[in-house]
Amino acid sequence: MIGIAVDFGGTHIKLGLMEQDTILVDARIPANSANGLLPKLDEVEKAINNMLTSIGRTLKDCVGIAIAMPGIVDAQYKRLLSINGKYEDGLEFNFSHWVSSRFGLPLVLENDARAALLGEVSYGIAKGSKDAVLVIFGTGIGTAAMIDGVLLRGKHHQAGILGGHLTTDIHGDRCTCGNLGCVEAQSGNWALPNRIRNHPDYHDSVLSEVGLLDYKQVLETAQKGDRVANRILDELILHWSAAIINMIHAYDPDTVILSGGLMNSADYLLPRIRDHVLKHVWTPWGKVEFKVAPSPEQSVLLGLTRLLYDSILS
Repeated sequence: MIGIAVDFGGTHIKLGLMEQDTILVDARIPANSANGLLPKLDEVEKAINNMLTSIGRTLKDCVGIAIAMPGIVDAQYKRLLSINGKYEDGLEFNFSHWVSSRFGLPLVLENDARAALLGEVSYGIAKGSKDAVLVIFGTGIGTAAMIDGVLLRGKHHQAGILGGHLTTDIHGDRCTCGNLGCVEAQSGNWALPNRIRNHPDYHDSVLSEVGLLDYKQVLETAQKGDRVANRILDELILHWSAAIINMIHAYDPDTVILSGGLMNSADYLLPRIRDHVLKHVWTPWGKVEFKVAPSPEQSVLLGLTRLLYDSILS
């Protein structure tokens, strides 16, 4: 049974033909997500057909299509309910009709972070865990939670996935969501340039001579001994750790999965994050275990496949 998985990311759209925990073939196309969903659909369809051709299969060999979106998703009625700055025309889009009319297949639709969490506990670094939270550090900060083997969705479909909008500074910057002091607004990759340039000692730092200001640049500059970069990194770690502590207190996991491009520097960052979290979190039962997802893009595709198979079997 081949499942088709499509992850509409902010920068790239990732696609895969899947059999259980195996990616038979994958592809990626530029997202240009600010321009909307509809302009990319023909490219997605072409990419799916090209992948099938490359392994000598057709749509008749497929059991369904699973799609992940970076927003609030009604998985039952397969609707995108809310999204922030990406694929905004998807709010009025009939995903089920598009999949049925273009591919003749059933559809599963889910939030991308939930799919990533399910992928990791089903087939990945946290396989077998039933109580876990996931934090993805990308352009923003995405989260998801699972309790007793069940992905949290909630009455309004946003349970677990708004961890990037937990407040870590009540006097902080206004976030794109409208809240003040969200962990994304204080420490998300998209918020870094303004935070760095507003630092009182910015002009004393090598960072003032750099064009692109992002996580990677801050880490590289800090590791070279730049005083300002190290102060900024210290602040980022405090915000990230506070958000993780909030997730632990809210959802009672035994496993915290960290994912996203930032975790390419896990050897350097994880000990500091883990030490701060374990020092301040209230878990009288013991210590939360930290895991790092080795391939964030695969996490989503694998989780989508699990959702698709579960939907068919049910």
